[in-house]
Amino acid sequence: MKEAAQPGDIEDNPELEQAKEEVARLNERIWELEEMIGRAQIIEDKNSGVVEPGSTIEVEDEEGETSVYHLVGAVEADPSTGRISVESPVGRALVGKRAGDSVTVEVPAGTVELTVKAVS
Repeated sequence: MKEAAQPGDIEDNPELEQAKEEVARLNERIWELEEMIGRAQIIEDKNSGVVEPGSTIEVEDEEGETSVYHLVGAVEADPSTGRISVESPVGRALVGKRAGDSVTVEVPAGTVELTVKAVS
C-alpha cells in the first residue's frame, strides 16, 4: 500500500484502491483459515468396523464395480482421488454402516445402490 500511495494524490489513485481491496481479501482469507483451524478435530483411528469420518470404505455398486473411498471433511474432499466428504450424498448415506450393509443414494446421475464390502 505504501508503494501505491507514493505517486501523490491519494483521492484519485486506482493503485491504492486496488491495494486496499487486496488487503481486505487477504484479511478475509486469514479469518476463514483461523475459523477452520479453530474447528479442526483430530480423528482417532479406531477401526471399529463402522463407517465414520476418517474411514476407508470399499463399496460395490449394482453393476459389480468396486470403488474405494476415504471419508473426510468438506475442506479435504477431492472426489477425483477417492476422498469424499461426510457432507456429500454418498458420505451421509455411508456413515454408520458396516460391511454387508447396503444403501440407496440419490446422486446427480440418478439413484445408485451401494453395498459396503469393507471398512477400515
